[in-house]
Amino acid sequence: MAVAEMKRIQILLMRRDQEKLISMLQRFGCVHLTQVEAPDGEFQPAAGLTEAQVAEDLNSLRWAITRLSRFDKEKRSMFAPLPEARVALLEEREQPDAMDVVRRVEQLERRAGDLRGQETRLRLQAEQMLPWLSLDVPAQELRDTASTRVLTGHANARGLAQLEEDWRGRSAIVRTLHTERDEAYFLAFVHRSEAEDFLSGLRAAGYQHAAPPPGRGTAAQQHEAALAELSGLEAGAREVDAELTVLAENLPKLRLAYEALVARQQRLEARARMAHTASASLLSGWVPAHVSKSLAQKVSESFPDAQVSLTDPEEGEEPPVLLRNNALVRPYEAVVTGFSLPAPDAVDPTAVMMPFFACFFGMMVSDAGYGLVMAILIPILVKIMKPSEGGRKIFWILAGGGLSTILWGALYNTWFGFAPWPTVFDPVNNSLPVMAVCVGIGALHLFAGLGLGIYQNIRAGNPLDALYDQVSWMMVVVGLGLLALPQTAAVGKWLALAGALIVLLTAGRNKSKNPVKRLLSGLGALYGVTSWISDLLSYMRLFGMGLATGVIGMVINQLVGMIMGGGIIGKVLGAAIFVGAHLFNAAINILGAYVHACRLQYIEFFGKFYQEGGKPFNPLRFSPRYVRLAERD
Repeated sequence: MAVAEMKRIQILLMRRDQEKLISMLQRFGCVHLTQVEAPDGEFQPAAGLTEAQVAEDLNSLRWAITRLSRFDKEKRSMFAPLPEARVALLEEREQPDAMDVVRRVEQLERRAGDLRGQETRLRLQAEQMLPWLSLDVPAQELRDTASTRVLTGHANARGLAQLEEDWRGRSAIVRTLHTERDEAYFLAFVHRSEAEDFLSGLRAAGYQHAAPPPGRGTAAQQHEAALAELSGLEAGAREVDAELTVLAENLPKLRLAYEALVARQQRLEARARMAHTASASLLSGWVPAHVSKSLAQKVSESFPDAQVSLTDPEEGEEPPVLLRNNALVRPYEAVVTGFSLPAPDAVDPTAVMMPFFACFFGMMVSDAGYGLVMAILIPILVKIMKPSEGGRKIFWILAGGGLSTILWGALYNTWFGFAPWPTVFDPVNNSLPVMAVCVGIGALHLFAGLGLGIYQNIRAGNPLDALYDQVSWMMVVVGLGLLALPQTAAVGKWLALAGALIVLLTAGRNKSKNPVKRLLSGLGALYGVTSWISDLLSYMRLFGMGLATGVIGMVINQLVGMIMGGGIIGKVLGAAIFVGAHLFNAAINILGAYVHACRLQYIEFFGKFYQEGGKPFNPLRFSPRYVRLAERD
């Protein structure tokens, strides 16, 4: 249970060796680099760096990988591990073959864009031809004459039909070309002497002028030509997709090139944090104390001309925070970092929090069958999938939760919704003992938080603060609890009064020197005893979620039992429902248990002592996205 002690490291070396040093530090992955602040004129930032070009190439590679992934024939299983790569491959500087592939993908994408633009234009053109397909005269031949006007457009279908009937036998010819919903497209010829009367009738029918699109041939011929051209474009698009499918075979190469460029970008950023003269370079950063001496020795051996300095943090400096725990506790660091890192001089609560988190998780999932599956399956998944460090921590948290679930499921006598043996705790038929256990464990959890606060104050040299801020509340809460029993009521009364008096007199000590204001602050602090009641009641969620898991499991089994009475089909269907429903119940409750276990840590436990605000330790190292580093390189 510790925040790793940090040492300030500074390395002064010949400028010609800076690239080699940065590469070596990236391999070690244990130095958090900081910007060197040197006197003006003594050191100058390095010039001529290529971060912009590297960033541009990275964007191009990321885009090409995303584009080609749609055409990747090698479909990876979600359980398959990432491909393995040696560190030496991630240190390669140039990736010409990969960038050639990217440029070819860009060319094909431009071609595909042109094809899509032409396709859109042709589809719009073909759509515009649809109302005029029955017109057997080219658009350019529809012209007025000395005695005749030609009108085209669309109007209300009923109104147009009525107009056509009204003008039958007169000097006008109306031809309906296409009807779409209530609109009818038409072609009309009318003698000029009656054109105005005819137009008046058209307007009454909702006339809107429209003309067939210009072009060679009739609308039907143009429509057919557009469809033929569309067919050719579709063939072109298929050719582009075929070429992209072939290029997708280069995805492993592109992913490796991407990782190499990311590593190079990190080295360039590290170089930019250094300061340089014409012949020397200065690097500064933080290194965990337990590896600082071995690192300094390796640097001195590799660079005999270099000067390495290791110093403790100066007053006012805030080194980055690295949590350092044993292998059993380490996965639960993910819960702490999911909230906020502790301050550099604060306590790491991971080791104390770990048993409570596992216990709460098991009480909420509460089905030993589910826990057994988790405890067996998750280590197998870790072995097969080889997840990243963060993913591995989550997996092991769930595996530990599975073991706790077996214990609590056995106590509740719940195995996949069945109850085959006598029950120690029965949340359905006898819920009060289970509620009491939940509140009791919650009280122990809160007291553990106060205990960490006491330890933190004593370590900081403030034992009186521990008495005023933590011990006093322990006395109040324990005293109030003892009042519930006649045998201990007298002791509880005086213990609670003593604790309350300490809170009353000391809660406002840092807020004001005025004794009246301090007393008022103490009265306000005493009101906080009500928050202890709400905190303790928060642990009733352990009972509620555990009860829900068991009841839903029993309902599933009753439903499956009814279905299985229907012969062979019923048995097959019932077995499928049994597996699927219990998987769903387990998944939902595992997710809920994780979230609510985190909530109990963040709100109830951390609220009693936690000092947050640490900056994460972010060393120069390889952090690949598409590959995993070979364990032995």
